[in-house]
Amino acid sequence: MADEKFETLDLPMSEVFSWSEDKTPLRDALWNHYMDTSNKNTLETLKHLKAYESMSSDEVKLEAEKVLQEA
Repeated sequence: MADEKFETLDLPMSEVFSWSEDKTPLRDALWNHYMDTSNKNTLETLKHLKAYESMSSDEVKLEAEKVLQEA
């Protein structure tokens, strides 16, 4: 069975957040955000995204919402 938090990361943003109409998968939206904020530094982006691996699905949603709504 697939891990629920990874399934959440693969969902379109519009399915994860009621405030979004974006069809971009959440994983890609986070990647793009962290790449933009780290001046295109792949290693820094990977560090940020690695943190999501230890979060539950609900924690992923909460943290992603904080990060993406302030963008």
